[in-house]
Amino acid sequence: MDLLAELEAAQEAARRAGAILQRYRDSGARYGWKHGDPLQGRAYEIVSEADVEVDQALQETLLGAFPDDAWLSEEAHDDRERLRHRRVWIVDPLDGTREFLQGVPEYAVSIALAFNGQPVLGVVFNPDADEMYAVAGGSEDERFELDQAQALSDSFMLVGRGEWHYRELPPVPDGTRVMPVGSIAYRMALLATGQGCLVFTPGRRSEWDVAAGAALLRAAGATVTDVDGKPLQFNQADPSVKGLIAARSGIHGAARDMWRRSGWRIP
Repeated sequence: MDLLAELEAAQEAARRAGAILQRYRDSGARYGWKHGDPLQGRAYEIVSEADVEVDQALQETLLGAFPDDAWLSEEAHDDRERLRHRRVWIVDPLDGTREFLQGVPEYAVSIALAFNGQPVLGVVFNPDADEMYAVAGGSEDERFELDQAQALSDSFMLVGRGEWHYRELPPVPDGTRVMPVGSIAYRMALLATGQGCLVFTPGRRSEWDVAAGAALLRAAGATVTDVDGKPLQFNQADPSVKGLIAARSGIHGAARDMWRRSGWRIP
């Protein structure tokens, strides 16, 4: 599948979004609260004016270039018209809003294109670090290299800062090192490029949180599933996933065992 034009547009959109975020970072962004997803354990979620402006810029760039595509975003009303489309842009304008507002350089713009429910393009851009991770179409020259750890104790697992701080993780095996990182899209991008051996999150996540990262990890040859081991499917009527386990196959199996032994359950 030739997605060169889409990839170029997505990277241009990410750069444009990054410039907006840097402007707000320098001048300060107002923020407030919006209704969250109770299934994810969040009655309210933080949102900033930067989230909203970035979403508008992404729509202008991507739907301006591909007007027949559908749109699913954290900051846009979901009228489910997208369910009639084979091509859907799935974006998080600012993944890691809390880190952004706190000045922690672990936030990202996350852009994915799903085709028939599969993530065929992914762009994750951390403007603070000027790090662009991008892949489209599964071309061999776009593949990444995963960490070659054979066991969890050989490397470290990437988890959310909030999950670590508020002890929202099941017990990990002895000797396992944990690295908290803000944005889950950024964590997935780091994993896809050989930094750490596992991304694990036990809570429900929205599709826009993980779609771009799933495209990157698929290009790296990782196994990416929910906590029950089911492959991720995107552009669903309920656009959420039941947790996430992403790693090389052997590490993925060890993480699944860790989850099963914990006895934790997700609604």
